[in-house]
Amino acid sequence: MQAKIAIAGYLVQSKLAAALSTIVGDGWLGSELKLPSSRRRWDMAYRLANKTTVVEFDGDAHYRDPLKIKVDVEKDAVAKSLGYKVVRVPYWVQLTSETLLHYFELEAEIEQDFPHGFIKTKLFPASFCELGAERFSREMVDLPETVRTAVCQSLRDRCIEHGVEYVLPKQLRHLSGNVSYQEGK
Repeated sequence: MQAKIAIAGYLVQSKLAAALSTIVGDGWLGSELKLPSSRRRWDMAYRLANKTTVVEFDGDAHYRDPLKIKVDVEKDAVAKSLGYKVVRVPYWVQLTSETLLHYFELEAEIEQDFPHGFIKTKLFPASFCELGAERFSREMVDLPETVRTAVCQSLRDRCIEHGVEYVLPKQLRHLSGNVSYQEGK
């Protein structure tokens, strides 16, 4: 029987951990775990069918701070060298049945009342460093089409609200569609 999970409001690390721990049950390894042979910690991990998955919920600093991005790359390398699967969930994506399957290859009925994208945050891709913008671009390509569409729509909405130059750096402005650069407040 599939788990049923309700998530109210936008996704945060604690909500992701609660949902995953319910879904994987006895496979849950916990939160804030230190990796062997590393001084770094992972947000959470679980083990199913003799495969360990380490999970990071990546907030805006994982897109704005080059040294944090460097640490992420190092942590991923350590985890992969240990044979672990690495899943990084961006702060602008919500946990839904679709994203659960996409990121974790797990199934559950998830009720989520908050949309994907840049809805409440004021930290848009224009705030990202060069490495963060590149990471965002790679992650967008990998998303399921419905999620990518929702994120792009949120960016178009924020461009209309604030002006495209305040929401998207030049290399990502194609995501805004036909929003004029002059629109905004």
